[in-house]
Amino acid sequence: MSLRMEQGMEHFRNALAAVLAERVEFPRGVFVTVLDAKLTRDLLHAKAVLSVLPEDRIEDVKISLEDYKRDIKDGLAHELELRRIPDLFWEFDTTEARAAVIEKTLNELKREGEI
Repeated sequence: MSLRMEQGMEHFRNALAAVLAERVEFPRGVFVTVLDAKLTRDLLHAKAVLSVLPEDRIEDVKISLEDYKRDIKDGLAHELELRRIPDLFWEFDTTEARAAVIEKTLNELKREGEI
């Protein structure tokens, strides 16, 4: 990927993070972070990877994102000064949950003397 494309992706990620922070009301007690955002070369589609804490509230976040879809697109149009805003697709990072399961398993194996 060219340096110009990487800079464009970073600019898009930062703009998306700013828009989500300013325009979307997520449920109380939920913390959402934009980990990554990618645009297709034709700028018609974008995928954002979000981290949600606590992870059991991902469904609530999905509902908020759908409810504020128009506000998100309007905010991106303003931030990025684009005529056409890409269709947004959301992916959720569950690394923390998987890491917790692995850590729990390792601790149990240590207690049982198997490690």
